[in-house]
Amino acid sequence: MRKLVVQIKGMECEGCVLNVTNRLKRIKGILNINVNLNEGLAYLDVNDKADLSKIEKEIREKINSAGYLVGEIREL
Repeated sequence: MRKLVVQIKGMECEGCVLNVTNRLKRIKGILNINVNLNEGLAYLDVNDKADLSKIEKEIREKINSAGYLVGEIREL
């Protein structure tokens, strides 16, 4: 399993966290999600066999379309 950290700007409340979490759940290959409002980060566990470039693209599309801004995405 690989771990990603995603910077998400614009989250202001627990409703935002729930919205981001629900959008990330729709991405095939993401196994576990932990969105931290105070840090503005999402911690993701990703399937080893998943195409990371495809997942990163989907993350940006789904989160940006919800009105948030995805910053850096990095692997731990």
